[in-house]
Amino acid sequence: MIVIFLGLLSLRVLLTFQGLSLTLFELKWLLLGQRSAEGFFMYEEIFDYTGPLSVFFYRIIDNVFGKSQQAHHFISTIWLFLNAIIFNSLLKRNKNFSENNDLPALFFVLFAASIPDFMALSPQMMSMTFILLGFYNVLERIANEDTDDLFLYTGIYVGIATLFYPPAGVFFFLFLISFFLYSTAKLRRIGLYFNGFLIPLGLTVCFFYWHDNGFHAWHALVERGLFGQQVNYLSGIENFYCFGIPIVVGLAAMANTFFSGQFSSFQNKTAQVMLFMMLGASIVIWVDIETSPVQMLYLVPSISFFLVHYLLKLRKRWAKRWVPLMIVGVLILVPYLSYTQLDMDSIRVKEPTDRFSKRRTMLLGDNLSVLNYHELSSPFLDAQLSKERIELLDGEASAQALLRIIEEAPPAVIIDDWSVIPNLFFWLPELSKKYRKQRAGYYVRISN
Repeated sequence: MIVIFLGLLSLRVLLTFQGLSLTLFELKWLLLGQRSAEGFFMYEEIFDYTGPLSVFFYRIIDNVFGKSQQAHHFISTIWLFLNAIIFNSLLKRNKNFSENNDLPALFFVLFAASIPDFMALSPQMMSMTFILLGFYNVLERIANEDTDDLFLYTGIYVGIATLFYPPAGVFFFLFLISFFLYSTAKLRRIGLYFNGFLIPLGLTVCFFYWHDNGFHAWHALVERGLFGQQVNYLSGIENFYCFGIPIVVGLAAMANTFFSGQFSSFQNKTAQVMLFMMLGASIVIWVDIETSPVQMLYLVPSISFFLVHYLLKLRKRWAKRWVPLMIVGVLILVPYLSYTQLDMDSIRVKEPTDRFSKRRTMLLGDNLSVLNYHELSSPFLDAQLSKERIELLDGEASAQALLRIIEEAPPAVIIDDWSVIPNLFFWLPELSKKYRKQRAGYYVRISN
């Protein structure tokens, strides 16, 4: 395991020295950390749909390290290694392979490293930890572990994962199906599973309700986060193309594994649950309104599992020696090709054309790259939620609430690419008196 960790660390250091660009979704997570660390409340005072526990961690990181991409990369390295350890441990404990080894951890890391932006501390990576813990309990139940707390904790794990990354709630239903299909689940224990899932969600609802933020949280997380407009950093085809080689390797290994028939009863059930995990990952990718390479992380456990099974079934001496080396070589090469050969400009932060000195900026536009060199100084982050809040300014109460949020940390510059400032100034005349138009779509604060 130490060798695997050092290999992961070396790969990340190598890519860092090559000069990795900041991606747009990484920048958004950095801005969420910065804004929430200033004391602004998510969903009511920051208009975005990122899961509350993810934002909580981004806030802690910003409080400790500031707006630091390097800090995110360092923590994500540790987090990815933790996921690999959990995945390796749950498979070794239940004797899912013919021999104990650390190959699941190795290929988990290699497949994860094949994702073009695997260095990002994403909500997907953080939620994956709790999905794996829940999956561990499903395997324990299949292995005839018969305790009530197993069902309760599985629900809690999936609930926590959902608070990091709302589409992860899909696994609640997949684990429920697994309990029914592969064990004799009693109604009382299924009730415990439901209760476990609802405990973290219920506590979160109470928290937002207590702070009079329940409506905004529901609208952002559910109505916007699950059913809103798509945010396409890449097209669907480009997204799968970035992870195409690992997917092909994983599917080939899965087909070979199922057709071989060399399974014990428990291993066969585990393989079927892993197939459910792959199906769940596909549904999560489909449900998620963002199209970005980090979604592919949910495919990693399944394809790692099937590939290890395939490699352990090799019998010919030359195949046992050369096939693993060829696969490892290809997987090591994939990140390099992704970063240097594929056209990833659509997800990278671009150099701004307007290089004014660092200022607190209100961005009313889609060009998030502007905020890489400046501080976010407004509640407007997600385009759909921001436009809705401006369009719904229909009275004194809503106008004063928005003015209060803006005036708590007034921007020095307003960039209006959406051409919504006239409507905003109409409802907020106090704000319009403090800014002058310097050029089209560009306003600066009037010095006192």
